[in-house]
Amino acid sequence: MAVLGGHPLWAAALVVGCLAQATTAFAQAPAPLEANVKAVFLYNFAKYVTWPGTGKIGERSPAEIRICVTANDGFFNLLKTAVQGEDVDGRPLLPVALDGLDAARTCQILYVGDTKSPDARAWLSAVRGRQVLTVGDGDTTQDVVIAFVRDSNRVRFDINRAVAARHSLNVSSKLLRLARQVRDR
Repeated sequence: MAVLGGHPLWAAALVVGCLAQATTAFAQAPAPLEANVKAVFLYNFAKYVTWPGTGKIGERSPAEIRICVTANDGFFNLLKTAVQGEDVDGRPLLPVALDGLDAARTCQILYVGDTKSPDARAWLSAVRGRQVLTVGDGDTTQDVVIAFVRDSNRVRFDINRAVAARHSLNVSSKLLRLARQVRDR
């Protein structure tokens, strides 16, 4: 049996070193993985939401589905990759990095990140009552229709149907069944 450097301890040290690096890399991996999962969820939500007077995304809707994100270049780049070449009901998905509150009013889906941040509250106020599917991290009591939550190291989501109704949106029963929790107030 050939052993690195002629000593079994060298081989053991090499294995331990590799395992330590792999463990560190694995421990750092959830953040990008979590962000990728959220990016894919965002465009899939469009398949299960009905905007008023248009059915899914209908003839009165813009030619594309605008999925808007607020001030996070890393997440925006992941979203661009996730939606590249994708469409819903024949409409291409267009990721948009927002640069101002007025621009949020042109979105079909608005992802605000942490729902408890002052910035998120400003973005949500800008689209309150509009036909925009609002999505955030943390809590559906913060005026978002869908909130991403961590549940046993998995990305799940909660849905607030009362907020959806205020935005004149109807969430499909298929999506409601996938939610971790559904709120009606």
